[in-house]
Amino acid sequence: MEQLYAGSYNAPVLTGDGTVYQGNGKGITRYEFDEETGKLFEKESIPEAPNASWLAFSPDRKRLYAVNELDNHEGTKGGAVSAYLVQEDGCLRFMNRLPVMGAAPCHVDCAPEHGQARHVYTANYNGGSLSAFSLKEDGSLKALDCLVQHEPCFWENEGQASVLDPASVDKGKKKLPHVHSSSVFDGFLWITDLGLDILEAYRLDITGGLETEGKGAPCMQLKLPNGCGPRSLAFWKNRIFVSCELSNEVAVLERKGDSLTLIQRISSLPEGTDVDNHVGGIQISEDGRYLYVGNRGHDSIAVFSVKKEGIVPEQWAPSGGRNPRGFSLSPSGKWLLAANQDSGNLTVMKRDEETGLLHSAGCYEAQAVVCLLF
Repeated sequence: MEQLYAGSYNAPVLTGDGTVYQGNGKGITRYEFDEETGKLFEKESIPEAPNASWLAFSPDRKRLYAVNELDNHEGTKGGAVSAYLVQEDGCLRFMNRLPVMGAAPCHVDCAPEHGQARHVYTANYNGGSLSAFSLKEDGSLKALDCLVQHEPCFWENEGQASVLDPASVDKGKKKLPHVHSSSVFDGFLWITDLGLDILEAYRLDITGGLETEGKGAPCMQLKLPNGCGPRSLAFWKNRIFVSCELSNEVAVLERKGDSLTLIQRISSLPEGTDVDNHVGGIQISEDGRYLYVGNRGHDSIAVFSVKKEGIVPEQWAPSGGRNPRGFSLSPSGKWLLAANQDSGNLTVMKRDEETGLLHSAGCYEAQAVVCLLF
């Protein structure tokens, strides 16, 4: 059996459109998943994990870190990040929790990529910032070492701005920062800012911390087209795949040294689709042959084959629910599980490893579920 951890909303959260979402989830739920049959078995829940909207393992998988997507936590403005010990049977034991000093943290990752984690990074959506934490020897959170704050920016009549500052006199010129992901890959920390339409990379030192020289300054930055809203990332060798929430696209980037080039933009939706949709998660298969993208509104998982020249759409598989906020391939690659936030269910899809195509195989109740981690 494989261990699966699901994060859900179980407290009020301010959404991107300014409304408040009241989740009725269970915090973090642990399941056991049978790779042979595709069956899922609920084992325990941790309701004391408020709005655990993103989860990440330490490289050795002995610790689990969860963001607590809140605008205020225990009297401190902003959300928090929590550390858990992963016991031998898969059960989680709470270690500690620290404020991130930024509102609505929505993503977390660990560094370095191998060995024992020394640092944890959170992306704070409403705060428009990145929080960098050092860890104690036991893997619990030690201290907030650095807070990188993005600032509103101005632009000159280049298409549609993605997120406008409501206080700006000239609303067509000012954009607000909304840092959405913080992903560690190949010795760098990669950051997307959905509000400013940028992708940044910060060089990490041998311990996985931000390099001392130029701390807080990116070594790579790419300005993406206005209004695309870069959300999440997937990596394969020198390619970076970006899910663009607001333009309903996937952007394919090529990296050469410290240079980034946009080589493809392609819709996440079937041609001619007219539906209110926002792209969600993105994941690439272990062999790098297929890319999966969540469509929230169209309620599908888009399947793309990965070619030398770019990606090609192969299928739009129904997610089996509404608003597939998150999804994950199983460790064997034989299954894909989708978290449908608004319909309160978790669906299992059988994956054809040769063609990459998905087929419905099961459905389980899971209220306000938004993140899955194998």
